[in-house]
Amino acid sequence: MGALQELQTIHFGSHDSIGIGKDGPTHQPLEFAALYRAMPNLLYIRPADNEEVAGALTIAIESKRTPTIISTSRHPVPQLVPLTKRGEVAKGAYVLEEAEKAHLTIIGVGAELSMALDVAKNLRQQGCEVRTVSFPCQRLFEKQPREYRQKVLSRHNTARIAAVVIEPYVSNGWERYADAAICMGTDQFGKSLPCEESYKYFGFEVDAMSARIRKYLRDLETGVEERGQFVELR
Repeated sequence: MGALQELQTIHFGSHDSIGIGKDGPTHQPLEFAALYRAMPNLLYIRPADNEEVAGALTIAIESKRTPTIISTSRHPVPQLVPLTKRGEVAKGAYVLEEAEKAHLTIIGVGAELSMALDVAKNLRQQGCEVRTVSFPCQRLFEKQPREYRQKVLSRHNTARIAAVVIEPYVSNGWERYADAAICMGTDQFGKSLPCEESYKYFGFEVDAMSARIRKYLRDLETGVEERGQFVELR
């Protein structure tokens, strides 16, 4: 109703991740993000840490005719400053780590951005050139100039860099920005498990995710997977 009536309402969601664990799947709304991202005149923002929360709140206060949902996790997350920047949240997505000869862009979102950074570090240790992107809000990103969007996703590069998003939600919508996703798919809910066990159960561990991404890159090289065909890495 707020979106329909162009009301400036600010909502705070505090159960946006499978990491909340023991409350079970009823408290793990992994399908809601796709709904809110698709809803007209609504800003759905998943900040990664305190710095991005500050940026999200600034946007919400400035959005006089648009409701905003600031979606955070209940479990503790690392603070990622100076990589995260509150002023960049207004652009929807921004580069955290650049690599001149990158093979891969890893997109991190919200509570799992730190996981994306850890996976990138792991892959670099194995010889893969990786760049990382924080992507808190798709709608704000779509409002940016085409040149900026291409630069963030490195889509302007003639030797196009594969992009993989890490988010334990359904993958709907990410095919617009990434080539592949490590996600929950569209055929399961969460589990009633402690935070770390929940991530482990669904394969959101650094070594497991790194292995899936390495296999995906090999499959691209050998033609098993085709560029332009969005895949869920399981």
